[in-house]
Amino acid sequence: MADVMVTAWSNGDGWLSVDTAEWIAERAEHCEKLTDDLREWMENRDFKHPTTDVLVLWVKDRTGEDPVGLYGDGLFWAHNTCNIENILSDDLGFVVFSAGGELGDLMVTMSGDGGLYSQPEVYRDTTTDTVYWGDYAHAFGRCVNDHEWETYDGHRLQRYDGGLSDASPTISGQARVPFGDHQRAYVACPECRKSLRFTA
Repeated sequence: MADVMVTAWSNGDGWLSVDTAEWIAERAEHCEKLTDDLREWMENRDFKHPTTDVLVLWVKDRTGEDPVGLYGDGLFWAHNTCNIENILSDDLGFVVFSAGGELGDLMVTMSGDGGLYSQPEVYRDTTTDTVYWGDYAHAFGRCVNDHEWETYDGHRLQRYDGGLSDASPTISGQARVPFGDHQRAYVACPECRKSLRFTA
């Protein structure tokens, strides 16, 4: 599981985020051969950015088939964000699609620079279920007293295997910054106030 970082500027004002590289490493392995192939193919056709339309053309050129979305039908599933509310990512922009044939069942093209498309990276899926590629808001936390909490939306906390209610504490509300030191920011356990360590 990827470690989740806590960012907070003051008590009651903070959020969680996951390092993009760690998040992807939990779900896929980098494919250098296909990455080089895609970049060379784009360069030869004077494509500057790996937009969804460009990726569709690349897949069709390599396999002779249209790629499909995350769940095996329809358009590509695309996500492009840079640490906005309710998203556990520090810099995430990617397209997930099924390619079939020689390219494999699922490919991922990743971008950096705050979600702006840059040089594409291609990955092969290693998950047991592609639904994990859409799971970018769930994190599990535990304190030293073994109290367990989780978030499904990157905003509210609920007891592990427990229900969510309007009274459920928020991550931002539980954020703490000891002595004003941002490097020591943490999310306090709603039950005992100890630091929660999160994974995603």
